[in-house]
Amino acid sequence: MQGEKGIRYFPIALFASVMGVSGVAISVRLIEEVYVMTNIASNVIMTIASLMFVVNMFMLFFRLINYRDDVKKDFNHPVRMNFFGAISISLLLLGALYYDVNTTLSFYVWLAGTIVQFILTLLILTKLIWVHEFKLAQFNPTWFIPIVGNIVVPVIGWKHASPMVNWMFFGIGIVFSIIYFTIFMNRIFFQPSIPRKLTPTLFILLAPPGIGVVSYLNLTGKVDVFALIMFGFAFYLGLLFLFQIRRYLSTPFFVSWWAFLFPSAAITNATIRIHEHTGEAFLFWIYHLQIVGLILLTIYLLVKTIGLAVGGQLCVKED
Repeated sequence: MQGEKGIRYFPIALFASVMGVSGVAISVRLIEEVYVMTNIASNVIMTIASLMFVVNMFMLFFRLINYRDDVKKDFNHPVRMNFFGAISISLLLLGALYYDVNTTLSFYVWLAGTIVQFILTLLILTKLIWVHEFKLAQFNPTWFIPIVGNIVVPVIGWKHASPMVNWMFFGIGIVFSIIYFTIFMNRIFFQPSIPRKLTPTLFILLAPPGIGVVSYLNLTGKVDVFALIMFGFAFYLGLLFLFQIRRYLSTPFFVSWWAFLFPSAAITNATIRIHEHTGEAFLFWIYHLQIVGLILLTIYLLVKTIGLAVGGQLCVKED
């Protein structure tokens, strides 16, 4: 029945908030390195992201214990199933943030995220191959999330595991991102528009090339043609979406708005890292604008989400 509310319907999509805030924490930490500052600000944001992860995991375990069938429905839903990938990505990003605090903690959190990511990729790809309940019209940018998680593994994995392991995950993520992007172009050009509620998820397209730049630079230590192609593509997509900003701002606030944050943080981090390697002056000014935008967007999303929770509209039954 529409209008039902309660923890039973706590949105799995809210794990995207942990991804986003963790990505912002990494951006702020990179800025702290640029200006040789202490990690106070990034550690505060990291702590907020950690607490958000704990709350989301508590809600998920509560639902698994009391409403297991609802969690199963989420895992079989063409949109919600993909946000389970946000769990592993959150762990991987938190593992990267913890490295400067405690390398052992960083390793185990990264390892947990890598294992969950590996299992989720197998489960979801198997579902897509053998369970033919989904239609092309249901394909949407959230489907990239479980695949993008593989590209996140080397963000700190290059310090925790062999190059072979990191390149394997990177390769899986990049190749499937290209495949998914091809399918998505078919979907967006020749099928009806995606539901208005999912409009913010278009920003997810920034994530594969954006986070791909960061992981690739960590693995190779240099900017080459492939790194510049990924960065140029991500940068252009960002400009394309900014050109359509009125369309996004006209969309009512949903939990899906959190899809704006992590991809934006990913391209910001890529810009900082490319500037670090190339010294291009215009990139210096661009990533400062990006950081300001990230902070404002994070505050806005947190305030609006708290507003949904206070108004009893956060945990509502969906179709």
